[in-house]
Amino acid sequence: MIHLDRLPRVPLARVPTPLEEAPRLAAALGVARLLIKRDDLTDLALGGNKVRKLEFLLGEALARGADTFITTASDQSNFLRLSAAASARLGLRSILVVRGRPEAPSRGNLLLMRLFGAEIRYVSTHDPYAESTIQLMQSIADEVRARGGRPYVVHLATFSSALATVGYLPAAFELADQLRALGARADHVAVAVGSGTTYAGLLLGLRQAGVAAHLLGASVNIAAAVLREHVRTQMQDAAKMLGISAAAHDAEIDITDAHVGPGYGIPTADSVDAVRLAARCEGLVFDPIYTGKAWAGLRHAVRSGAIARESTVVFMHTGGAPNLFMHADSLVGPDALSRADAGGTHARHSD
Repeated sequence: MIHLDRLPRVPLARVPTPLEEAPRLAAALGVARLLIKRDDLTDLALGGNKVRKLEFLLGEALARGADTFITTASDQSNFLRLSAAASARLGLRSILVVRGRPEAPSRGNLLLMRLFGAEIRYVSTHDPYAESTIQLMQSIADEVRARGGRPYVVHLATFSSALATVGYLPAAFELADQLRALGARADHVAVAVGSGTTYAGLLLGLRQAGVAAHLLGASVNIAAAVLREHVRTQMQDAAKMLGISAAAHDAEIDITDAHVGPGYGIPTADSVDAVRLAARCEGLVFDPIYTGKAWAGLRHAVRSGAIARESTVVFMHTGGAPNLFMHADSLVGPDALSRADAGGTHARHSD
């Protein structure tokens, strides 16, 4: 048994999130049954999967007496949006080290970071693993201490990854309970992969819960081989933190980078099509940066035969709605609308 209650945790998410049938999307995908795990409905600041991780990261921050939360990601990061919101809810100051341009307009997630009162520092690198960024965060932490403050520094991709991985285990346990309540057996689960901690926590948790489903991850940023190594380490470190066996073999880590496209934060034709398909089939709001690319990976697996058409599939909806408003022209511009209308009903019932 895993005793997550031994770790500091602060309640932020509205859970359990629903597990919903999506029959029209299932028909469009070409599988027998499709269930959507609605982690876009975790409630805080437009929701998303990152809220679950922040419950543990901020729980530890508060346990250590921190008054300032320092972390980093890109200028349209869902994690930064939720970090700023959660910090505001808990009365903490947030300092965000943002990969982007100071002159970037206040739109999407960046608008919300500013609305929640975060202090933003910019770095020019696009590398999420850059040592210079970690050094800058440590320098900011020193500034906070010099003023008499108590900083807590988070870097999801490196030294905070084990606790972030632990933070996603509850989602796996919820999913296992919901499948049992439905009398359903999931053959496959699909999810977007950024830092790897959601994938690692989900795989570790599913195996601990006795769910043997294949977990398909679609990278949104870096090479699959790099992510697989990160996930392997994250699971091992999280298991060590909890005093359990990792219980998942290296061969089970299945991540594709075939749908990243030109790079992180850049929609692809397939991810844009996924957003429109989910909206028109089920009234669901995907985004073209995370869930859109995860859907593209899932669709390819079905079309290639890697996922059998008689399968029951769970799609993890990890949120990211603010990113939609950064790509309006791609989604509903004149050219996009004419293409969508030309496809019309046929698109809903083909592969």
